[in-house]
Amino acid sequence: MYQNFFSDYLVKLQETNQQWWAELEKSRAAVNSPLNKAMQEVNFEDTAKLFESAANQPATLLQIQAEWWQQQMQIWQNVALVGNTAPVVEPESGDKRFSNQEWQQDVFYNFIKQSYLLFSKTYMQTIDSIEGLDEKSKERLSFFSRQAINALSPSNFIATNPELLKLTLEQNGENLLAGLDQLKADLESSADILKIRMTNNNAFRVGEDIANTAGDVVYQNELFELIQYRPLTEAVNAVPLLIVPPFINKYYILDLREKNSMVRWLLEQGHPVFMMSWRNPGAKQRDVEFGDYVTEGVVKAVSAIESITGQEQINAAGYCIGGTVLASTIAYYAAKRMKKRIKSATFFTTLLDFSQPGEVGAYINDTIISAIELQNNLKGYMDGRSLSVTFSLLRENSLYWNYYVDNYLKGNSPVDFDLLYWNSDSTNVSAACHNFMLRELYLENKLVEDKGVKIGGVWIDLNKIKIPSYFVSTKEDHIALWQGTYRGALQVGGNKTFVLGESGHIAGIVNHPAKGKYGYWVNDSLDDSADEWLSNAKHSEGSWWTHWNQWLLGFNPQEQVEPYNIGNDDFPVIAVAPGEYVKQVLPVVED
Repeated sequence: MYQNFFSDYLVKLQETNQQWWAELEKSRAAVNSPLNKAMQEVNFEDTAKLFESAANQPATLLQIQAEWWQQQMQIWQNVALVGNTAPVVEPESGDKRFSNQEWQQDVFYNFIKQSYLLFSKTYMQTIDSIEGLDEKSKERLSFFSRQAINALSPSNFIATNPELLKLTLEQNGENLLAGLDQLKADLESSADILKIRMTNNNAFRVGEDIANTAGDVVYQNELFELIQYRPLTEAVNAVPLLIVPPFINKYYILDLREKNSMVRWLLEQGHPVFMMSWRNPGAKQRDVEFGDYVTEGVVKAVSAIESITGQEQINAAGYCIGGTVLASTIAYYAAKRMKKRIKSATFFTTLLDFSQPGEVGAYINDTIISAIELQNNLKGYMDGRSLSVTFSLLRENSLYWNYYVDNYLKGNSPVDFDLLYWNSDSTNVSAACHNFMLRELYLENKLVEDKGVKIGGVWIDLNKIKIPSYFVSTKEDHIALWQGTYRGALQVGGNKTFVLGESGHIAGIVNHPAKGKYGYWVNDSLDDSADEWLSNAKHSEGSWWTHWNQWLLGFNPQEQVEPYNIGNDDFPVIAVAPGEYVKQVLPVVED
């Protein structure tokens, strides 16, 4: 029955033998890399602290062990002895790994599932229950322990996953052959960590299927291109809007397709929209610093917009680290005692105070950061493919292992999904900039310090930001924890509005009003505590976009004006949007 399968499987293994050896050498290099050694060192130190603290609390450990043993025996009695599949322990809400009915109905698989879930729960409870362990060490232990436990989930293996075993038998192993082909392709396109395809990489064309709102590139330098979008209304608001996307992602998350494009929606509301499209850096851009994104980035874009529109002030919005750049630009203007070039600022899921970053904080440690700095300096950049996997592993079950099972074990082809296509279209970060972000911002939190960060030769101070600002974050954000972004809102001066949307870092921001999907909370007062703010906030149905639009209109004259010309003599049209930089894919081929 399986003769043909094994024959074909061996042939495929032989055909790809050289690739496997190449990947093995790459894996060995990764295992012996400074970063991996640093993470092992940190994990060893944290584990030693755990054992030391646990040794002083034998009663706590005995109680946890007794509870585990009692529940494990209950599972054994229910399932193995009397055939009762009623759960003693259940998956957490949203955990879809065990959704197949066989996990519940089959005695053998039910026992495996419950035993695994009980072990996971007990292990994490043990870490959480140990007193005397500093919070940072406890957070790292919890995070990396969770990673290991979820990697070993019975759902990830054919022999212990009833759905996979049944599928493999029915298809005579053809699913594994298809999965092997996909694994080989992913290995070839990965960096030092396996990047699993989430979507069909050939399903979309940038500028045609996605990022296709009509516009023109009116400025380009070594760092970015500036897109001026063509108006969609007969009259427009007088004050133009500049959007500063994160340089760790491509801008078109805000212009995917017509049904979910923020850019198109803003144009429909009459806003003259400009968008920055960052270059995807390679080794030649190794010395590009964070401050360059201010002085050679946003500052240049603002000047070009002022020249094209004749307006002395603009509204600006920044997304994620793009918002951090925007805030730094406004503080830079203040430090240089320049006129107010930006009339209002909006910050999407933006950290300014990095003391509470969320789960990414597991990597924020001097030993780990020193190793990453060494790796960055050798390459000249942080590889965007590795960065993408790092963020995916913050939600490993839903953003990594589920695709591992679907692609490699079930042999399914990835679906066509515009958001996942964007997520897979990775960007590098220059060595100098990434090193600065990790050490100066995340580790030492210098952006909120007096004379903590110098840009363009001047010390910047967030308290000198006096213009109106609008902060929007999302409740389930695992990349920029909303309580952390709230702390940042308290750091700036001026009139401030804080809005909390439902969902996460992407879906909560790209929330078109036509969907009627996620609501938001608003509280006109900014309390010292984020939780206190939320307890007094009012929930509203619908997208926060409409609330933001009304806020933006407060910084525009009541009467609209004729649409602005596209470009001018000083900033002529260079190319049709989306331009050149957004089409650069990894690995970047140096000129």
